[in-house]
Amino acid sequence: MSRSPSRKKATSGHTKTAIASFITIAALPPLAVAAEQAPVQQQDHLPTIHLKASKHNDDNYVAPKAQSSKYTAPLVETPKTITVLTEQNLKDQNLLSLRDALSTTAGITFGAGEGGGGYGDKITMRGFDSTYNTTIDGLRDSALTSRSDIFNIEAIEVIKGSDSSMSGIGAVGGGVNLVSKTAKARDFNEVSVGVGTDDYYRVTGDFNKKLSDTIAARVNVMGHRNDVPGRDVEQKERWGIAPTITFGLGTDTRTTISYIHQTDNNTPQYGVPYYNGRAVPGINSKNYYGYSNLDDQDISTDYLTLKIESDITDSLKLNSITRAGIVEQDTTVSAPQANPTGTPKGEWCLSNGQRPTAITDTNKTGYEACTIGTAGVYTPNGPRGYRRDSTNKVYSTDTNVNWKFNTGIITHSLVAGFNLTREEYELEVGGYTYNADGTTATRTPMNVYNPQHVYTGPNNYFKTADTTGSQDTKSVYVFDTVGLHPMLDLNVGVRYDNVDGTTKTTNYDPATKVVTVVAPLNNRDDMMSYNAALVFKPVDKSSVYVSYANAKTPSKASVNGSCTDALTVTNGVNQNNKNCNVDPESAETYEIGGKWQPNDNLLLTAAVFRTDRTNYKVSDVGNPANVTGYQVLDGSSRVDGVELSAAGKLLPQWNLSASVAYLDSKVLQGASDYVASQGQDYTKGDKLLYTPELSGSFWTTYDINRHWQVGYGFTYMGEQYVTQHSASAKNTPQLKSEAYFVHNASVTFKANRNLSFQLNVKNLFDEEYYTAIRNNGWAMPGEGVNGVLSVNYKF
Repeated sequence: MSRSPSRKKATSGHTKTAIASFITIAALPPLAVAAEQAPVQQQDHLPTIHLKASKHNDDNYVAPKAQSSKYTAPLVETPKTITVLTEQNLKDQNLLSLRDALSTTAGITFGAGEGGGGYGDKITMRGFDSTYNTTIDGLRDSALTSRSDIFNIEAIEVIKGSDSSMSGIGAVGGGVNLVSKTAKARDFNEVSVGVGTDDYYRVTGDFNKKLSDTIAARVNVMGHRNDVPGRDVEQKERWGIAPTITFGLGTDTRTTISYIHQTDNNTPQYGVPYYNGRAVPGINSKNYYGYSNLDDQDISTDYLTLKIESDITDSLKLNSITRAGIVEQDTTVSAPQANPTGTPKGEWCLSNGQRPTAITDTNKTGYEACTIGTAGVYTPNGPRGYRRDSTNKVYSTDTNVNWKFNTGIITHSLVAGFNLTREEYELEVGGYTYNADGTTATRTPMNVYNPQHVYTGPNNYFKTADTTGSQDTKSVYVFDTVGLHPMLDLNVGVRYDNVDGTTKTTNYDPATKVVTVVAPLNNRDDMMSYNAALVFKPVDKSSVYVSYANAKTPSKASVNGSCTDALTVTNGVNQNNKNCNVDPESAETYEIGGKWQPNDNLLLTAAVFRTDRTNYKVSDVGNPANVTGYQVLDGSSRVDGVELSAAGKLLPQWNLSASVAYLDSKVLQGASDYVASQGQDYTKGDKLLYTPELSGSFWTTYDINRHWQVGYGFTYMGEQYVTQHSASAKNTPQLKSEAYFVHNASVTFKANRNLSFQLNVKNLFDEEYYTAIRNNGWAMPGEGVNGVLSVNYKF
């Protein structure tokens, strides 16, 4: 099977057609025009009725409360660090993807793309992996994919700290909840068309119609294409549509049915060689080291959601949400890898005859002489033309009741409910760079500084593995906000999760045609999670709190992942790396914080916290007493931190969104008790990887007058540790990446209340920086300077 080099060109044509269609539709006049009402003759004897309409704050950066019905108090009284990026905030900064949005929140970094483990958004929050802790409207969305567009999202909620009781399994450092757009009880339409540098074209439409007094429908559409700023090859193309209808608006029972479909065709971005905290000198960050005619990421996303809200009485409410979804992702990648000890061997041989390597106790320079190549030549190694065709299916329902009642003078806001989730996973792994007989094709070396990114070798597809997995999660939970006094609340909660996961794998050898069926791997765990907090409210719309929450993570933390039940022996030494029957890992977060809302449109928060990952799995290598070969829960680490944020209006014409985080991380024990007793806990005392001590973001807009608005912001990411101590680097200091400062700006001209022109310029000073780092491997260059002009029309 050969992959057609013309595939991207065809897809690009379809995308441009879709964008042109959206523009054509947007240009049409409204299909229905309201008939003029006959004037009503005034009758003096009738009483005058004064109605006060509630103001709709379209430009607000402050959300009054979190979307989940599990949170019964407004944000200012919620004892947890929660940052909400509102729709207006996202629009003003022209933030289009989840990664773009989260980059504006302090304390978050992103992991590198991995061919073997899957390609997508890999999130680290407060020093801990949060990749699988994303929810949509409170329901788990664990597919490892690129959430490239938020055209149907009206808010992004970032919940910091251990959060299993609220969010479910995992959530050591926190999680992200995406709030979908729903139909509103008013008519509005908005079309936005954007053009920009790097062949940027975008059109979106948001159409809401009140069909009757109690029924409304809304449709969001999107078409998009752009090259990646500052890169020679990468591009992104996508389109989407999201209709929703709500019945019962303004009544005691509201029912919402919504659907979203999105199709993506992107170039997977891996970046350039990166060693010892720096990009390899002399290499242009624009270079593409994959195969542009093979590498591709095709994503199809479909979700159907039913949501029911019922006010049974003034004090008793029912909330239920159910979703069926499927994410299909077909990705082919060619990582810029060069492992001189791999098979086949690879290296980056620079023009001076040296290749970059890890800094160790015996090599302080980070370079050594090339051994397999010639000067100025890159010999590829690792996954090339490597394909992962995956399907994630999810069926989930969450139902709870919210009951407000009193026991004497004590008030209660109690939430009790259950969640049932079924996740299924299918994966086919293979590759295109094979000879016709199934043997691996020779990988043609390329110029280090000017890579030939078009693959010209044998193009034959062979499957190498099939994997299927399933995970069933059954949960029950109870939360109560206990009003002990008008100035003092007690928040308590408990959740029980039963998780049962299975993985089955079959391996295929393309050369020998041998098929190996691996015995099914199973992991079943029962977990209890808790949270508790005291909230003191000294004045109106303020709070000071002290809180505790824990997190539980099973060995099979997601349906995508798998536990290991095979014993590994290296050089005759038992590695003790089995983990299918290891108890869940634990973490705890202690937080003291304060919040103040001086007016309805401004929220200030501050928090001091400690997160202890109290027992994580580590290998018990060489322990003669460990006859089972399983890993043990002896690892521990800690992050102490401070986080400050502000969001809202300092003045009626002045919006602000800002956050800063300081994180002090440490490995308390990085090896099993046995290994540590042998003096081999090399990482003890190290800083955690990819956890910057200081990070922050700032964005503000100011209305000069009723026509002109200006905006400015920046993102600062401090140095991140990219190495830890090891047997070969006991006395070598931990290495760090470079900090970076990226500036953004906007200018908006509001011609009238319906028409506006918005210019956004990102990376204003063309700062060169790197994200998604895999040290001694690769890192992704940040986007170069780019500009977008959007025309927004409301009718």
